[in-house]
Amino acid sequence: MAAHARQSRDDLTKLATEAGRSDFFQLLRRIEEVDGRRFGRAGGPDKEPARLGQHIRLSFATSDVASMAVDDDKTRVDVNVLGLLGPEGPMPLYLTRWVMTRLSNRWFAGNAGGVTSDTAFVDLANTLQHRMIALYWRAWADARAEVHVSQSGGGPTMAILRSLAGLGLPGTDNPAHDPAKLRHASTLAQRVNSPERLTSYLSDVIDAPVHLEEFIGHWIDIPAAAQTGLGGAYATLGGSAVIGPRTFSRQNKAELRLGPLSLRQFLAFLDDPEKRAALRHAILFAAGHDIAFDVRLVLAAADITPARLGDCRLGTTAWMQPKRGRDADDVVLTQFTGQEVHA
Repeated sequence: MAAHARQSRDDLTKLATEAGRSDFFQLLRRIEEVDGRRFGRAGGPDKEPARLGQHIRLSFATSDVASMAVDDDKTRVDVNVLGLLGPEGPMPLYLTRWVMTRLSNRWFAGNAGGVTSDTAFVDLANTLQHRMIALYWRAWADARAEVHVSQSGGGPTMAILRSLAGLGLPGTDNPAHDPAKLRHASTLAQRVNSPERLTSYLSDVIDAPVHLEEFIGHWIDIPAAAQTGLGGAYATLGGSAVIGPRTFSRQNKAELRLGPLSLRQFLAFLDDPEKRAALRHAILFAAGHDIAFDVRLVLAAADITPARLGDCRLGTTAWMQPKRGRDADDVVLTQFTGQEVHA
């Protein structure tokens, strides 16, 4: 059965062949990913992904894991990193020698049942040690963010990332936008709206390069009630007086250059309202409503072809004689975060 990480149980057989060269923590992490259950949380040894035990020895270990066996009903892992017996264990060494003697062939050399060793004491010890080894792994895993994120639900690390990205409250989920927000949670949480913060996030959203040009000049219409009139309001020279019904400003508008885009991406922004809405949502989420944005679509030079009857769209993909090697940046969606207008 495949786990959420799309790994099948057949992967355990490959892991077993490489167990002697595996890191203890990484091996148990892979076993959890394949099985889906959690060591120390499943409710007992019989319900956990594998039975854990100690490899009995008197020599010092050269690897974390001694062996791994995969059966139809249960996986078993014998480790060197932790245990009651052996040179690193708390039990006296003479007890380890006694156990190893019981495991030798001479005790059951003439047994008709084919039994070659007495494993009773080791089985009892491993019944106790399974819990100890499982909780040792669990303590390590609970302190690792990368383990939380790889598990279903993401654990506390994902909850922290969601809060940083503005997704921590009910009703803020959006499957189409959440992955990019989570990847940029650390930068989106910053209060400083830097160009790099915005362009890196938008580039991830649309899967294309994004460049920002700041301080774009534009005219702002002044409402009739706020226009300067002789003997009326807004007539202070050097203060509120403005000649005419509009004023020029560069402080509250910017332009986003998207691309170079492929022809497929270029047409998608023109034809797909949902794609434009997703981009608009991303801009407002990251930059807020204080700055107005125009969006300039840049078509890659390799995708520009001369206009032919029946194979072009006036105003979007029709060029009489495109310049070789130059990207086309003619299409601009003005007031993109407000009322969108093609220019």
